[in-house]
Amino acid sequence: MSTTLRKGSTCPTCNKATLVPIVYGLPTGDTVQEAELGMISIGGCVVRGNDPELECLGCNEKFMRNGEWVLTYER
Repeated sequence: MSTTLRKGSTCPTCNKATLVPIVYGLPTGDTVQEAELGMISIGGCVVRGNDPELECLGCNEKFMRNGEWVLTYER
C-alpha cells in the first residue's frame, strides 16, 4: 500500500466506503451512539497492543499501523 490511510479515507479493498477509527474499551452511551451513526467502530474491551486502528463500514475490512504503513489486518 503506497499511502497512509486516515479516518475518512476511501477503503482500498472495496473502494465504496470510508474508513472510521476503531475505539477500544468499555463502550459508553456516547460511544454506542457514535457507532450507530457510522462515526466509529467499537473494537471491544481487550486491547492487545497490535490491534487494528481503522475499519471499513462497507466491507468490514480492518487496517492496522506498522510504522508509516497501514496494513490489512490479518484475521
